[in-house]
Amino acid sequence: MQKKIGNKILVTGVAGFIGFHLAKRLLDEGFQVIGLDNLNDYYNVDLKYDRLKELGVLASAAEYNVRIESESYSSFQFYKLNLEDRAFLPELFKEHKFKIVCNLAAQAGVRYSLENPEAT
Repeated sequence: MQKKIGNKILVTGVAGFIGFHLAKRLLDEGFQVIGLDNLNDYYNVDLKYDRLKELGVLASAAEYNVRIESESYSSFQFYKLNLEDRAFLPELFKEHKFKIVCNLAAQAGVRYSLENPEAT
């Protein structure tokens, strides 16, 4: 498969159902994908780690703000990161110069969003 080098795409919420399937499809089509997820425990974390494993990222490697290279896809990298991280997120954009951002990250639960509006 020919890599689409100039088409670096950020997928937030990459360990979620939709984010995972989108990232996998983009990778299979030859795009460079940077996946981002905070891997919170609102939903089953083991399921999130299983999805990342299918993308070549092992749970034991997921450290906050550390780039992890996929063992399965040479064009996939993963970051465990919160979107509200105002120190590291701008650096990520500066480093990668994304052509496309697919923001699929979400915080489930209305009550949480009311109590923590900055986080959502």
